[in-house]
Amino acid sequence: MKKYGFYLFVLLLASCHSKPKPDDLKKINGYWEIEEVVFPDGNKKVYQVNDVIDKFELTNDKGIRTKVKPQLDGTFLNSNLNESVQIIDSNRTYYLKAKTNYATWIEEIEFISKDKLVLEHQNKTVYHYKRFVPLSKQIK
Repeated sequence: MKKYGFYLFVLLLASCHSKPKPDDLKKINGYWEIEEVVFPDGNKKVYQVNDVIDKFELTNDKGIRTKVKPQLDGTFLNSNLNESVQIIDSNRTYYLKAKTNYATWIEEIEFISKDKLVLEHQNKTVYHYKRFVPLSKQIK
């Protein structure tokens, strides 16, 4: 019995970290807030509350990521911090290429689902996001 439990655990662990498929990429559109950042040295920073979240708007694998501030009434203030982003397919490994007036960088899309997004920056910092849920919907 223990043997089956171990195999089930390994199967669940593997399924939690499966690489994105092409159909998954459209799930990136919307509002995301950082839950946790894991630094290359293994240190972590957990975010309990975010006053700024990321809004992704992509069409045909190109678009923008904007930093926005959620308001109590369910609206958002745009920070005007926009990044142009493009999804790049490299042998079924997907990357976000982000660009501002000041820098360009690459983030690997490690995992994406309806509610979770994991991006690994080219400097090996890993960002764990959760789908943003407005406070007004959390209270109901």
